[in-house]
Amino acid sequence: MSSMAKYAQIIWADPTNEDVQDRNKAVETLRAQISSMATHKAIELAAAIAGGFGGAELPKGLAQQIETAISDESAAFVLKGKELQAQVCLAVAAFATVQGPVAESSGWTTADALAASLWSALTLQDQSEHAKLEDLRKDLIEACRTRVGRVAKAARKRVDVPDVGTLTIPDSDPAGSRANTAYRKATAPVIAALKTNQELDHEEIDFLWWATADYSEILDCALGDREPFTRAIASGLEGATMLCRLPGDGLRHAVLRQVGASESMSLAALIVSLAEWRTKLREPHVNGWATDFPLVFPLISSLIADEHQPATAVELDARGWGARALFEASIVAMEDRFAGAA
Repeated sequence: MSSMAKYAQIIWADPTNEDVQDRNKAVETLRAQISSMATHKAIELAAAIAGGFGGAELPKGLAQQIETAISDESAAFVLKGKELQAQVCLAVAAFATVQGPVAESSGWTTADALAASLWSALTLQDQSEHAKLEDLRKDLIEACRTRVGRVAKAARKRVDVPDVGTLTIPDSDPAGSRANTAYRKATAPVIAALKTNQELDHEEIDFLWWATADYSEILDCALGDREPFTRAIASGLEGATMLCRLPGDGLRHAVLRQVGASESMSLAALIVSLAEWRTKLREPHVNGWATDFPLVFPLISSLIADEHQPATAVELDARGWGARALFEASIVAMEDRFAGAA
């Protein structure tokens, strides 16, 4: 099935083959543009896509970019009055991007950042009243969830350390330069593999010590002394600082292992319930950039200031909010660690 075939009826009641083919070409253009973005731009894009599902207008520059991609294939297309088409094409292009292969890397490529950010934004968003648009949103959530899960596992695999390569010294280079260059080329894969494995080993050790201590540096007290919601948020925010990759299911369970059952509550009620602990919980992110994208980081943004709190009717229990704290903080940590590496 082509990219747009399933979603064309969001735009047209009875789409033609030509309609679908032209929008497929536009989607492929947008997908290629997305793939070349820096990871921070991918986070920004996720916020725009989530906003579009919520009824917000696309940012002007992005809207013009989409209009150009569509009009290059359909010369009569004009964006005004057809904003939904632009939003659907962009969402489908993002869908195609996150469905791409998972690279053997640090776990923070453009597609990885987009998937994590979209999953964070869309899962705390109210459902769309447009049934077919809601189907697209749900499909995008599932594709992002699947990719994040695969990336969290793939990026933690230890790397096989290769043998040192053959020293090849061109006769045309000066002797010293030839030897140094050849040595670096021969040993670079070995050193890279050892560094990756060392980083993953350190992550496990640091996380184990943190989990064993069961103490919160953020709250400056034992985690067991706090009620479930405060404990969950602190565990999530602090657990993210122990990780060098996105968290998988096992790490999420480990972070929240001591958070018991609780009632569910909305984001607004959660922030109120944290009371005086809110000041300490927001401290690690108060001067950060998460509030630039409150749709992607609704919990962190809400901790920092009420005006950053997005409207949502979604309710979660303590473990649910703790898992969100872990995931949001992990996205921030990954971007800070690997910015520009994608």
